[in-house]
Amino acid sequence: MTINFSLVLPCCNEEENIFHLYNEFKTIPLSREKVELIFVNNGSTDNTEKKIDEILEDAKSKINSGIVVKKVNLLKNQGYGGGIAAGLNSSEGEYIGWTHADLQTPLIDFYKLYVMIKGEKKILGKGNRINNRGFNGAISRFHEIFASLILGKNMREINAQPKIFHKSMLGLFSKIPKQWTTIDTYFFYVCLLNKIKIVEMDVIFKSRAYGRSKWKNNFGNFFKHLFFNIIYLIKLRFSTININYNDNN
Repeated sequence: MTINFSLVLPCCNEEENIFHLYNEFKTIPLSREKVELIFVNNGSTDNTEKKIDEILEDAKSKINSGIVVKKVNLLKNQGYGGGIAAGLNSSEGEYIGWTHADLQTPLIDFYKLYVMIKGEKKILGKGNRINNRGFNGAISRFHEIFASLILGKNMREINAQPKIFHKSMLGLFSKIPKQWTTIDTYFFYVCLLNKIKIVEMDVIFKSRAYGRSKWKNNFGNFFKHLFFNIIYLIKLRFSTININYNDNN
């Protein structure tokens, strides 16, 4: 049976969130869709992998639910983008994409975006955060201003989740960056250069219920994050981007 969409959840030390994510995904009001939930254990040092394995066992007993659960296990952390890329490359859905595994983005938003874009190939669906996020929102605006100036494109709400696109487009993204959060910038920029239709949906970005950000709570990592993101923007501006998409890919 055809898998209609695959959702990738990159997980690094997210043991407290795993079952919440799974249970939330099961509440999505699927019609007749066959869907795939991919947990990427990205070099976790806690019990994330164990929790994923428990979910895999539960999913085996519910083979008629329409939900296929898959684990991609990376023994060493491959970076935020590396985890997402591993999940996308293992996906089998007609539409594929990702969102955060920290419970800040409701998983039903991914399904809503799927409904909005299904039937089209040359398209990217993405979130558009509409709530006031205080300091985090200010940092996002700062990054978007620099990205727009350096890349010469309107790079608004770059890191908003979720992201979803037709799998035939995956070949466009041949230089997926692994480190920091630059993968979102890369995907958005490549789509703009290829004149891919971008559909946005208003979303609410919630506060973390469990765990901590991997970079926001450490000043050293925070400034490295900003510095390397700006360096990446400059490299991206002068790199060769694949511009050859057609609906027959």
